[in-house]
Amino acid sequence: MLVARAVSVAMDANRARAIARRAHAADREWGGAPLLRHISRVAGRTPVEARAVAWLHEALGSPTVTEHELLGCGLNEDELRALRLICRPTHSRSAHVYLAHLELIARAAGRSGHLARTVKIADLEDRCLHPRVGADGWSPPYELALRRLEEAKARAAYEHA
Repeated sequence: MLVARAVSVAMDANRARAIARRAHAADREWGGAPLLRHISRVAGRTPVEARAVAWLHEALGSPTVTEHELLGCGLNEDELRALRLICRPTHSRSAHVYLAHLELIARAAGRSGHLARTVKIADLEDRCLHPRVGADGWSPPYELALRRLEEAKARAAYEHA
């Protein structure tokens, strides 16, 4: 007996972009640049299949966006899980804490893990070029984190080949 599984349709990237623009219109980076510049660059580096997640990768950190709203706008469960993986629960200024969070993304299984790794790699590539540096000079270990996720992505591709 064959069991049919429902296939979730990915959220429309244009809708995700509109939500990001609304949620982050006034948000600034630590250095004062508009956060939307970073978000737009990340979306531009991301394949179409993950673009909605890329547009929304900072959204769960905004007090104006809820998971319920995102689901109501067409975000599917895998995309929501990917956003939850990407969103850091704390903004600790610890390289150890940052890399432990990255390890969760590196080891995440399924479609949500793939989406999270894809978007986080694009995010880290952009952060290597445009680092977020605090007033105290602290910046996460972007290059080390990027290498770790690229290794995890390569391993996943090898295991599925």
